[in-house]
Amino acid sequence: MDGVSAMDDEQTAGTPVKRGRGRAVWIAGAAALAVVAGGVTYGVAGRDETPKVTAGLSETPSVTESVSAELLAEQKMLAGIDATLKGRAAALVAGKLSQFLAFSDVKNAKLVQRDTQLFENLRKLGVRQVGYVRVPTFSPEQRPKLGPTARALRIRMLVQITGIDSAPRVTQLGHTFALRGDRWVVVDNDDVESADRSDSREPWELGPIEVARGRGVLVVSSPGEAENGRRLVKEAEAAVPAVRAATKRAQAGILVVAMADRKSWDASQITGGHPAGAVAIPNFTPTNADASEFKVTGSRVVINPTYRKTADRFLLAHEFTHAAMSPLGEGAPIWLVEGYAEYVERHLMERNNYSQWVAGERRDLRKKAIKSLVVLPIDGVFHGDFDEDSYGVAWLIVEYLVDKYGLATLNALYVDMAKQLDDPALRDKTLTKHLKVTEPALVAALKKYTGPS
Repeated sequence: MDGVSAMDDEQTAGTPVKRGRGRAVWIAGAAALAVVAGGVTYGVAGRDETPKVTAGLSETPSVTESVSAELLAEQKMLAGIDATLKGRAAALVAGKLSQFLAFSDVKNAKLVQRDTQLFENLRKLGVRQVGYVRVPTFSPEQRPKLGPTARALRIRMLVQITGIDSAPRVTQLGHTFALRGDRWVVVDNDDVESADRSDSREPWELGPIEVARGRGVLVVSSPGEAENGRRLVKEAEAAVPAVRAATKRAQAGILVVAMADRKSWDASQITGGHPAGAVAIPNFTPTNADASEFKVTGSRVVINPTYRKTADRFLLAHEFTHAAMSPLGEGAPIWLVEGYAEYVERHLMERNNYSQWVAGERRDLRKKAIKSLVVLPIDGVFHGDFDEDSYGVAWLIVEYLVDKYGLATLNALYVDMAKQLDDPALRDKTLTKHLKVTEPALVAALKKYTGPS
């Protein structure tokens, strides 16, 4: 892949605010991802096409010559666009705005303004690497309204934020290019149709931003909300140690998006029938040159704009747990994924003057939901069977496992389940391997559980 590197150069006691939780969201921009190997490598499935000029060829020499000319012209065009993408990436890393804008359509004042803001935002975030990879199997699409030479292409942008990302993270984009003199320039940097993007956008695409930094955390907020960004940095710094102590895993750094702009948030993220308070979105890093296969190298956390000013260390601890565990794979059942995040969150609450509230929640769940527990809740019945108590039920399952078997055993169980397929027989086998108990016996033991010993 073409990429440019800059490697050289205390809360008071009371009742906690309840809000929806979001499990790790397995998406990369708007790309549809499918597991292809090992539970942690993914292949892109999208609207890519074989170049149209190769279809329906005739055997007559005249047609062959014509097609050859078209192919040569397209190859020249794509080479020019690749040079433009490489130049934009180099300018971003070097911090040269004029060089970056040299690859934008100077006749389009609004585009130049957007590109200038994008440049300034990425420089403010601090980029270690930036790259653009043109999807080689996506046919250039004509955009006559933007000129006779305008062609839309699917682009994958790779961004690594200094001190935060362990590797570049991919974002799905659609750009339209047109020939200006002897150079291909960007005439539309948000071609929605070619990118298959959702309505949500990257934080650096949403106009001016505020950035607050802390130990291993970077918070992006909206203009005028720098104080809330600094508050969230402190909350994040209080959450990270709890995540590390439990999981023995944590990202070197994590990006938290807490913006007022609704486009920073994917409105489709719901939990138990209502919007999630926040979601952990995995960072997909390419494993091959054309960025068509990926591995998860961590996550960012995006806070629902509604909750950006009330989000606290407890919500962040929940989402940071998802972030820490997501590189292991997506095979773990939801009771373990959400139960572990709830366990870390509530354990932190107990150490922050909420132990009585946590004990009350435990008693209520034992009286109601745990009594009706028949099997360990999996994805299809997680919300349907327990509604608002679904997360609490998952928490008690994990709390019991930690109390009975210890964190080391729980972590080993998670590692094995995360990398395997979603198969009941495999889950039963893994449970027996680590816990020496079957699922029915575990459910029976849970019904007798009264709390940590």
